[in-house]
Formats: sequence, C-alpha cells, structure tokens
Amino acid sequence: MKYQNILEEELKNKVGHDYFAAYNHTDIIERIDFAVAHPETFFGQKHYFLWAEAKRANFDIYKALAQLVLTIGKARTFERLLPPNYLGVFNSQLIAFIPYWEVQDIFTQNDFNWSVTPSDHNTAEFEQVYNRVKNILERNAYHFRFGTDDKELHTFIKENFVIGKTSTNKIQITKNNFITIYNKWLQIVKPTIQFTRWEEAKKDQILDADFYLADLLSSENHSLKENLKVVLENNKYRMVVFKDKYDDDVFKTLGFSDNQKAYHQFWNHYQRPPREEYWEYILNRRDLLVSQDMRERQGAYFTPPQWVELSQQYLAEVFGDDWQENYYIWDCAAGTGNLLAGLSYKHNIWASTLDDADVRVMKDFALSNTLPLLDNHIFQFDFLNDEFNSEKLPADLLEVLNDEQERKKLIIYINPPYAEVAINKTSEEGRINKRGVSFTKIQEEYGEDIGIATKELFAQFLIRIKKEIPNCKIGQFSTLKIVQGPNFYKFRAHFLVDFKKGFACPADTFDNVKGQFPIGFMIWDLNSIKSIEKIS
Repeated sequence: MKYQNILEEELKNKVGHDYFAAYNHTDIIERIDFAVAHPETFFGQKHYFLWAEAKRANFDIYKALAQLVLTIGKARTFERLLPPNYLGVFNSQLIAFIPYWEVQDIFTQNDFNWSVTPSDHNTAEFEQVYNRVKNILERNAYHFRFGTDDKELHTFIKENFVIGKTSTNKIQITKNNFITIYNKWLQIVKPTIQFTRWEEAKKDQILDADFYLADLLSSENHSLKENLKVVLENNKYRMVVFKDKYDDDVFKTLGFSDNQKAYHQFWNHYQRPPREEYWEYILNRRDLLVSQDMRERQGAYFTPPQWVELSQQYLAEVFGDDWQENYYIWDCAAGTGNLLAGLSYKHNIWASTLDDADVRVMKDFALSNTLPLLDNHIFQFDFLNDEFNSEKLPADLLEVLNDEQERKKLIIYINPPYAEVAINKTSEEGRINKRGVSFTKIQEEYGEDIGIATKELFAQFLIRIKKEIPNCKIGQFSTLKIVQGPNFYKFRAHFLVDFKKGFACPADTFDNVKGQFPIGFMIWDLNSIKSIEKIS
C-alpha cells in the first residue's frame, strides 16, 4: 500500500503533493476535505476541478461520497462557488472521480431534508444518497489505485483538469497497447465472469481472450463484430461457436458475479471500440493474448510489467505509432523475454541471452505464442564477449548490423544487468570478482576509454553498442549513474548521443533489486552526436 498507517491530514498532503502539485490543492472550502483548483483566478473566481472527501485506510468510498454530497448540499456550496468538473473520494488505497453533473439533480430536490449531519450514516437521507452514489461509482466512475495505476492517474489529471473541458478523455486502444490492456483485464474483469469451464472451452479453441475481444470490440454493452467466437449482449456473454456442447443453464449464467461492477470500473478508463482501422489487426493477432503469468518463470529476473508497458509507450511517442513495423528490435540481454511482452511484429524482433536455459524457456514461449518471436530469432549470445559474426548471430540480424542504412532502423531494447565486475584482470582466478561476475572482453577493450565506469555491466553494454553498432537507436533501463555519476565522466565523454525521452521509476519495484534509488528508462539516438552532461 502506497499510503500506509497515516492520518487523514497527512494523506491529503501527500496526495496533493504526489498528483496535484501543478494545481492549487491547499484551499479550504468550509467542510469539504480536499479541493483542487486552477492556480490562477479568472474574473475574480477560482475554477475548481475537484471537490473530494478524504478518508484514511480502506474506508468505504461509497459512504465517503455520500457524505461529501450531503456536505455540499447542506452548505449549498454550489450557490457561492462555481461547481467543479468532478467530485471525488480517496482513501489510502485508491481515488475515484465522478463528473459533477452525475449528482447535480440531487441538490435540486425540494422534499429533501438537508439539515441532517453528513457524517451520521444512520439517517434515511444518508441511505438515500448512498444508494444513488453507489450505483454511479460502480458504473460511471473513474477508479485509480495509488501506486499501481499512477501512470493512468497522472494522464487522467493532465488531460481532464483543463478549463473549458466538458467531457472526459479516455485511454485510446491501439495495436501497441491492446495486449497490455488484456493482461489488466485478466486480473480485474475475468474473475467476475460467471463461467467455470475454462479448460473445457479451451479444448474447443474458446479462450478467455475471446471474452476480452467481445468487450474490446463493443459499444454500449454490445459487441460490434459478427465473426467473434464470443459476443457481449447487454450484461451477458454468448458463445457463438461450439454452443451445442454446452447446456442452456451455462449460457444463462454467462453473466457477472458482481453485476458488472468490475467490468464498468475497468472499461471506464478506455475508449471503446478502438479505431476501426485496428479491428482486423487485433483479431488477426489473437494468438498474442496470453496471460502474463505464463511468461514468468519461477525465480526469473524480469522487468515489472507496468514499466515494460510505459517504455513501449515512450518508444511509440518517439518513433511513431507504427514503430514496431518500421524498426528492427534486438533485446541482447533478454533473459526469459519479459521486456518483449506486448510486442507483435515477430519478424522484426531478435532476443539473445547469456544462458542456454533462458534460450530454451523463450523458445517454449515462442512455440506457445506467449512471446512474439520466431524460433530462429532466439539465440545464445554473450554480448560482452562474443564476436558479431555468422557463427554467433542469425544471418538476417547480421545483415542489419552490417548495413549502415538498416542500422538506423535498429532499436537495441534492453534491461541489462546491474552487477559490477572487478576493475583489473590480475589473473585467470582474478577474472571473477566477489559478486561472481567475470572480467569481460569489452571491459578489456574499452576500459581505458570509459575509466571506472567499466565496472558497471550496463555501461559495458552501452559502450559496445555505441562503438560497434553505430547509428542505431537504444531504449534501455539502468541506474541514473550514466547521466549523474561522478565516476561516469569519462564514459559521458565517449557516449555522445542524442537523448530523446525517458522516465524514472523506483528500483525496489524490480525483481532482485534492493535499495531506494531510481532506475531510468532512456531512449538514445546514436545517429546524432550530442553531450549528455546536461540531461536532468
């Protein structure tokens, strides 16, 4: 939990600082807990984006919203101030927003007793408002979990806390993110579908992915495509194929255990259906819709899915929505291939790793369509010791590396190891330092150029790419020593490249990484020569 064991005042301060720092979030409006306004006034009035109720721990958000509505109605706050775009509630786990107009009619009731105490949850008035707002929160609200949904929450605030905006922006579904959205759907929506015969249906080629596609390609609770295996009709699913194998009772119960509560809360984040130009592509790549847990080998090191997703969004922003079609991708520190999850153009992707065991895992994943890879594009390669030649590399990758123009379309997309190696090669025994990491040929070749930075394995990956794969692009995870570390000043003198875009995330969200420090994802263009000293 992001905000654990803190009081309401501290919770309000932290939420304000973490998510609403660009706005005025310190106003006190009578008994309203939390308000967010534009930092400037207009014609002597403040423009409010949010009035919210704050509760600590995991307090019932339905009760919190009912209390907020009663607070506003009792004080007639909307008569003295311009109402906000949204009402909201948050506790230590999540925040939810509803458009103000959803509850506006409650305030105009003539026969309502507004004199009741809003915090008294036992009155008939509280129960009446509670039942109304509970339905709205379940079906029409925008829910975000602190920590887990931070990216989506920041995007929601940035795009919707805008003066003059009367509608809510939702996340667009594209061919670059439909797989990531599927993995979230598996966790939130699938468990609420009243169907228990998944394994039996799978034998008839009906997968959970077909239920997801029924949702994805729908509008107003009705699937739009005719050639789907499963369709959504109002609040139930109907299997279109193989239905004679299943008795009628099963079909009657293909609804939702929670009356579509999780379904609405999930899909309220996304604009459905996707643009029609994506429909056939998404249907044709149904094979890519494989659950995330099948990708995770027990004990394997992998990049957290939320940072994989965000890194691929950044790559799309830099290189265009069609970047997967227009560029080659090589993960030369692939491990079990987690970083490649969510990609789709397998003919353009190569994955190499040091360990033969990981190669076998990736080949199994590719065979089951869990990873978007061709079998002959998966290979064992020691990037810090092996040569770029036909004995070690697939022929088509070698052709790209040897062609100056094709290299400009190559993206080295990696999360290399963060281990350190010994500085000096004193003897054969001394080739391995106390962490069990060998002295490498790249360290030997470029150590004098980049100095003490050579002890960092990720720096060795980067300097080899810069020196031996010129003009390519890089999308890489690493610590921020590359741009900030005093021991990297010689490295920066040689790593003259163009920084395009990047983000930072907490190190302790990664497997097998301990400590409180940032890890960055950085995109570099090696076709331009620039100093990286001034990146901040």
